[in-house]
Amino acid sequence: MNLRIPASCLLALACIVGGGRAHAMQLAPEQKQEMREHYDKAQRAYDVQKFAEAIEEYQKAYEIGGDPGMLFNIAQAHRLNDKPAEAIYFYRRYLERSPNAVNREDVEAKIATLEKVEEERRTAVASAPPALPPPVAVAAPVAPPPMATMPAPPPPTDPKFVASVAFLSVSAIALVTSAITGKLASNKANSLTTTAMNRGVFDPSVEKDGKALNGVAVGSLVVGLTTAAIGGGLFYWSRRTASEQAHAALTPMVGPRTVGAVMGMGF
Repeated sequence: MNLRIPASCLLALACIVGGGRAHAMQLAPEQKQEMREHYDKAQRAYDVQKFAEAIEEYQKAYEIGGDPGMLFNIAQAHRLNDKPAEAIYFYRRYLERSPNAVNREDVEAKIATLEKVEEERRTAVASAPPALPPPVAVAAPVAPPPMATMPAPPPPTDPKFVASVAFLSVSAIALVTSAITGKLASNKANSLTTTAMNRGVFDPSVEKDGKALNGVAVGSLVVGLTTAAIGGGLFYWSRRTASEQAHAALTPMVGPRTVGAVMGMGF
């Protein structure tokens, strides 16, 4: 049987108990008034389920008057506030202070029920898996500094190719020079022809300059053609040599009585 006695009746219940009544008779009027104020505050908090505030006010009232009924009220508030261990303690203190309490049977039943609740909670906690530790923050890996690399050595240059470029460059310069000086020599010759046709005064320096320019043009043409031929030959030779080297193959030969290699060339 789960008997719940309203909190408003507990003060009267406490006065029925002999020890509490005798102690209340010894209180001064101002103490009784203070006790009543704390009890009224506790009652209002209890009614709106503010059990923590109710417990605090019941305790203050008990400290003033020592009324065992306040212990019962405190136990009730703890039980309704889901604090079974605290409720058991104050129920037992109430029975110790009120051995002839009329609600002893009901209080003992509440204690037994709360003890089962406590045992079930202890069993649930013991059987619960252990909590996992919080994750540990791992710092992001730091990328190693870039390795310094040595620049690749330039590929070897074929001397014949370098020489061919040089000869072809000289050939280009010589041919350009031949073309320019040839044009100038032609201009000089045309000037002399025009002067003769117009019966003008003959200028020997013009003839001299024309011959000199013509000589330079002819010489430059010879040099340009010669160096072009040489440079072209060297260029062809260097390209052919590179092609032959690319097709060369060295094959090792190993036999019972032979150790050597065979060089193969592709064309």
